[in-house]
Amino acid sequence: MRIALMQAEAAPLDPERNLSAIDAAAAAALDAGAELLLAPELFVTGYVPRSLASWLTPERVAEFPAELSRIAAARGIAVAAGFPAARMDGGFAIAAGLWDRGGAEVLRYEKVHLWGAEERLAFTASDAEPRIADWNGRRVAFQICYDIEFPEPARALAARGADLLLVPTAIDGESDYVAEVLVRARAAENRLVVAYADHARSADAPLDEPTAGFAGLSTVAGPEGAVLGMAGRGSELLIVEIPDRAEARPGAADYLADRRPEIYRRWS
Repeated sequence: MRIALMQAEAAPLDPERNLSAIDAAAAAALDAGAELLLAPELFVTGYVPRSLASWLTPERVAEFPAELSRIAAARGIAVAAGFPAARMDGGFAIAAGLWDRGGAEVLRYEKVHLWGAEERLAFTASDAEPRIADWNGRRVAFQICYDIEFPEPARALAARGADLLLVPTAIDGESDYVAEVLVRARAAENRLVVAYADHARSADAPLDEPTAGFAGLSTVAGPEGAVLGMAGRGSELLIVEIPDRAEARPGAADYLADRRPEIYRRWS
C-alpha cells in the first residue's frame, strides 16, 4: 500500500486556505498512486494553541469534519487530518479523523496527552480509549503528537490488533529525536507501521536558529524500526510504500508475543 504524508506550512486561523491546501495535496497524492493522505496536527486551523484559545467557538469548528469528508469524496482518496473539535462538556479537543475515499468517516480520535501550558489554554485532554478501525485491509488507529512519545498507548493498540498508527503532529525543532528515535521504537516494539506527519519548517525561520519553528522530518517507520520514508525540513509530499502485515521473520524479536504482562503486574 502507498500512503502520502503532507508536510506543509499552515496559515494561522485560516481554515479556508488550509483546507484548500489539503485538497491540493490529496489530488497530488492520488496522482502519485497513494491510497491515503495524512496531514499534520491541527492543520485545518494551524498549530497556534495560544491564538486558538480566544478564537475557538463551536460554530467555527462544526463543519471541519464535513469539509474533510468532502475532500476525500471529491478526490477519491482517504484523508486523515488534525483539527479542533467541540466537546460535549463545552471544551475543545485536539482531534483527528479518517475518511475513506467515498467520504465516509472511518475513525475519530481526541488527543490524550496535551503538550505544555499553551495547549491547555485552548484544549481539554481526552481520557477515552482509542478506537481501532478496519480500512483497506489494515487495522488503523490514531495517536496525536505527544501521545506517541508514551509507549503504553501504542502497545495497548498493538495488543488489540492495530497494525497502522496514524500520527498527526506539530513537533518543534528541538525535538528531532522523536522522529528519529521514538517513532522507530514504537514501530519496532509493536511490529506495526507508524506514519508521523509534521508541519514544515517555515521558509522564514532564521537560518542561524536550526531549532526554531517546526522540525519537519515527517517519518514512516515499519516493523523492526525500519525507516520507510523521511521528509526533510521544508514543504514536501512524502510518498511511502508500506508493507503488508507479516509475521516476525525467523530469528527476529517478537516483543508482543514474548512479553509477560502477568509478571509486570506483580512489580507495580
